[in-house]
Amino acid sequence: MRFRRRLEEGKFALALEILPPQRPLPKVLLRRAMLLGDTVQAVNVIQRPGRQSSLEASLRLQEAGIEPAWHLVTRGRSRAEVVTDLRAAAEGGIGQVLCILGDHAAEESAEPISIRDAIALACETLGSGIVGATLNQYGRDPDAVLRNLFPKLQAGASYVQTQPVFEASSVEPYARAIDGQHSETRVIAMAMPLLTPEAGRKIEQRTGVELPTALREVLASRNEALAWAAFQATVEELVEAPYIDGVAIMTFEGDASPETGERISEVLRAAGATDREVQA
Repeated sequence: MRFRRRLEEGKFALALEILPPQRPLPKVLLRRAMLLGDTVQAVNVIQRPGRQSSLEASLRLQEAGIEPAWHLVTRGRSRAEVVTDLRAAAEGGIGQVLCILGDHAAEESAEPISIRDAIALACETLGSGIVGATLNQYGRDPDAVLRNLFPKLQAGASYVQTQPVFEASSVEPYARAIDGQHSETRVIAMAMPLLTPEAGRKIEQRTGVELPTALREVLASRNEALAWAAFQATVEELVEAPYIDGVAIMTFEGDASPETGERISEVLRAAGATDREVQA
């Protein structure tokens, strides 16, 4: 597993997060997964209602020789359903899973399962796999965020993936707290290029926080070159931050163009993300 090996070797890890198609379309799935080519070590597959499931898409990517990070969602699901999916993932060779609650509406199962228990089961079922948990650094109560997170790390999650980061300082206090209690846990920051004010407003609505003033001004100018420069500055900041161990790239578009992929890859190389070594 390239992503896990990268982290274990103390090197900066890179992943791409993609949205699967609405129905099984192998060419579309592979096109999205290959947006950044060999620049990344893993491809996160989002779980969304009305689309090909993350597990099914991850299995297809695994068959194609692309390392997937399956998003295991617990909301509205039973323990038995989660166990069945974990066994299917293990049999299909999937070695990376990100356990999340999910932001969709769903009726509670008669036999619900907590994320903590799902993480423990994933660690047990996948054996040598790598299991992650999510961190919302924009939570209103930082202490509550950590109280929610630490049991997941105790259950076996070995890395944490954040919400989109536009300033490394938003992650630092959480990363420091994680290091103090679980020094072996790695922190993966999500980064997203925003090129228009409309995209910026939608992300603000999603995260519930305002973007940094400087970034909002750049987006308001509708100067794409400045927007890309701002994205590169953010990635550079994350690469240099001693408490960040990797970056997961998410595009605003569900089906980003090859040109966008090339531009992101250029930014990652220019920012030193592809060859950075971090403190193991």
